[in-house]
Amino acid sequence: MKILAIRGRNLASLEGDFEIDFTVEPLLSAGIFAISGPTGAGKSTLLDAMCLALFARTPRTDQAKENNVKLQDVSNEQLSQSDPRFLLRRGTASGFAEVDFMALNGHRYRTRWSVARARDKENGRLQNPRLALYNLDKEEEEQGTRSDLQARIIELIGLTFEQFTRSVLLAQNDFSTFLKAEQGEKASLLEKLTGTELYSAISRQIFERNARAKDAFDLIQSRIQGIELLTDEEENDLRTRLAQAEKESQRIEKVKAEQQALQEAVRSVEQQISVRRRQQKEAADKLVHATDLLLVARREYEKGVEEQQQSEARFKSLQQEILQARKLDIQLDTVIRDLSHSEQQLKNVTLRKEDAEKKYQAAVLRQKLGAEEMIRLAAWRERYKKKERIAEQLSVLLLHLDAASVARSGMEAATRSIETLQQEVVALNKQLAALQQANANKQQALKRAEEEYRNLEEELKAVDALALDKQIEKLRQEREQLLIEQARLEASGNIKDLRGRLQEGQPCPVCGSTHHPFAHQAPVAPVSTLTLQLQALSDKKETYIAHTRHLARLQQQLLQLHKELADSEAACKEMIGKQQLAASRQEREEVTIKKQSDQLAQSLSAADLLFGNSEWQKAWLQNPEAFRKTLTDFARQWQENTEKLHQLERQESAQKAECESLASFLPSLEKQAEEAGQFHEKNHIAFSSLQAQRKKLLDGRPADSVEQEYTRRMEELKERLKKLSATQTEQSGIADQTRGIVDQIAKDLDEASADLLRRKAALDKWTAGYLASSDGQPLEATLLRFTQEKTELAFRLRTQTENKAKVSGLQEELNVRRTESERWAKLNELAGSADGAKFRRIAQGYTLDILLNYANVQLRCLTRRYRLERVPETLALQVIDRDMCDEVRTVHSLSGGESFLVSLALALGLSSLSSNRMRVESLFIDEGFGSLDAETLRVAMDALESLRTQGRKIGVISHVQEMTERIPVRICVNRAGNGRSFLEVL
Repeated sequence: MKILAIRGRNLASLEGDFEIDFTVEPLLSAGIFAISGPTGAGKSTLLDAMCLALFARTPRTDQAKENNVKLQDVSNEQLSQSDPRFLLRRGTASGFAEVDFMALNGHRYRTRWSVARARDKENGRLQNPRLALYNLDKEEEEQGTRSDLQARIIELIGLTFEQFTRSVLLAQNDFSTFLKAEQGEKASLLEKLTGTELYSAISRQIFERNARAKDAFDLIQSRIQGIELLTDEEENDLRTRLAQAEKESQRIEKVKAEQQALQEAVRSVEQQISVRRRQQKEAADKLVHATDLLLVARREYEKGVEEQQQSEARFKSLQQEILQARKLDIQLDTVIRDLSHSEQQLKNVTLRKEDAEKKYQAAVLRQKLGAEEMIRLAAWRERYKKKERIAEQLSVLLLHLDAASVARSGMEAATRSIETLQQEVVALNKQLAALQQANANKQQALKRAEEEYRNLEEELKAVDALALDKQIEKLRQEREQLLIEQARLEASGNIKDLRGRLQEGQPCPVCGSTHHPFAHQAPVAPVSTLTLQLQALSDKKETYIAHTRHLARLQQQLLQLHKELADSEAACKEMIGKQQLAASRQEREEVTIKKQSDQLAQSLSAADLLFGNSEWQKAWLQNPEAFRKTLTDFARQWQENTEKLHQLERQESAQKAECESLASFLPSLEKQAEEAGQFHEKNHIAFSSLQAQRKKLLDGRPADSVEQEYTRRMEELKERLKKLSATQTEQSGIADQTRGIVDQIAKDLDEASADLLRRKAALDKWTAGYLASSDGQPLEATLLRFTQEKTELAFRLRTQTENKAKVSGLQEELNVRRTESERWAKLNELAGSADGAKFRRIAQGYTLDILLNYANVQLRCLTRRYRLERVPETLALQVIDRDMCDEVRTVHSLSGGESFLVSLALALGLSSLSSNRMRVESLFIDEGFGSLDAETLRVAMDALESLRTQGRKIGVISHVQEMTERIPVRICVNRAGNGRSFLEVL
């Protein structure tokens, strides 16, 4: 996973847009870069922007432990102090954080976290943040909810937020705190940094599962003890009593069946009698209903016959009136046709008359308007008579004006071009002077760098690195041998007495040697002397390494200076060429101005001849386009008015003849209208007379309608009489049939009553015999007693069987629970605890060992002098000093620079531990370098520079001047006043 770019807008002190692009120079080729600036300028805000875009969280807001504390926003909304939306700069309406990164699958992605206020107002309510994810290689946006996109980002980079802050972003002072913390605090920090809280949860789960398993075992055991079982004798006695009760119950049930058979026979006859009585009532009601319907049908039939006779008599009396009505209808049809014809004729004549009058009035009006328009046009031509020549020769005049406009525009364009070229020449002169000055400065810097390079190269040639390494190794071995010898001698009692007893040629009782060089004197080179010599050679070796690195940097600087010098010289040549080109273009533009000036004078002189004077030039110079449009409009209007005047003169005679023709035609139309009106009035009088006569006959109704009504009425009466006759026949049959049914039901009732008396007598006789044989005890009471006894005995036996089955099942479950309880008890003894501490301590010990292995790998790259170890059976740390014969030292004895190196190794070790599944190519260290002295800072910088060889791009946040000067590439966070800052990549 690799960070490619960081962008944002309006976050904390960084107002407006900002961007850090690691894919362009100088950040592209920089293995290490510094993020520098004064305290509070916004250096850590850049890392907050990176975390916001990837995880919508930041380490600083997550550290707000009092999450129940609410802070007031500008919109008076109460928000938790851990809400990352507080990073939006006050006084802004929106902001975002954006990161481009290389994912594990090799594709480039862009994730964007954005937040805005309501209605895009600076005092609006904060809206919910939005998260977007883009695949830059495929140029498409990933779809999904915010939680889906967050899970997708974690999948792409292979790190959760906690793992990211341990492997990519190393926060301030976490590992110096971890290095020197007490064991309890160290366990808490280790759990927070490495995620071993899972083991605490496992330990608590083991403890809880053990308690639940034991409770389950005890519960089943108590349930078995609470189940009551009968003895075998009690169970057999219950079975015997149940058999006797069942036998007696069967006998009573047979007797009960006999009684029920007799009772059922009595109930059956009673039900038959009840049914027949109900049927008898229904038949009587039906007979009454049929008789009533028959009487109604007879009365209605007689009424219908009488109404039919009355209708026939009334129709005969209307026959004469119908004949007279038909004659009048024929006469009315004729009169109506005449009336309609005369009315249409009157309308036609009236319309022709009105149309002729309208045409005459319109012709008179046109004649009047034409005369007025001729007078107006003649006056207009007389007013503009002097400009007739302009209108007639407009095309020639416009050619001269267009040529003058083109010449004038060419002169203006050439003048502007000359001014622009003059400004370019001034700017080119300034740039050329600046480039020449920069070129001179670079040549001086190149000379200084070459001189320093030659001196340093000569110094390095004077040192034999291979011989120096061999000499250091030889002194280290001699020193270790002397230390071993001293320890051996100090353990051997009085060393002087033993040495004094040694004789040359005699074997030593300790080592067996016959040669004793130190028998009468101490070793020539004490350990302290060898240590000083070894330290001096080590310092010389470190100086050689530092000079070698500095030489490589100088070589890179020389290459860069040569490249910059060549680029500067090429730029100077390019500037001189641009100056020559600008001078040539200026000469061409001056020639153009001369040509266009001559053309302008020639065109204006020709136009003066057509205008007759030169006064027009003032208006033309102010606005040529408006002047040309005025001329064109005047010429067009002159031509239009002239043509219109000629047309009106031609129309005048025709309009006069038209008025005279229409005036002669109007009297004949008025006479025709008067005659048509008289004829129409005569026809209307005849129609009114016949209409009054017809209304007196048949009340004005049509004769055919009266006859049709009579025919329809007679047909309805015939149909009604036919239906009433059928109803009489039907109801008469129903009445006869119902009388027969009533008689049969009465006979059946008599027979059923006699049968009921016989069956009741048989039941009474059986009941008296049973009571005599049972001592007067009722059958129902005896049957109830035996049934209750049988039920009780069967229930007790069934309960016994169920209890046996329960005990058997619980016994099997008890064995399972016992096995499970014993297994969890053993596991709880090993790793379980109520607070989770037992398994956590085990896991933290293993985790700390793995972390120290990773840290020691990093520490060997930083310095080969130290190795970290865990104090056995504890979480405390100790340091092995190899230069002091693997002496064990407490971490509290380390100096500031040594503590920084060890802490940095721990940080990088945890980074490797958290990212062991993939390669993390970006590392940001937010460490407090301000407390280091100059020597420690030098050691820290050498350590950081050595990390570049591991292929990582390292960003260091610091405001220490010396540190930022040693790192060539810097991202400066500069203050701009009023709490604002801006970025600058140097």
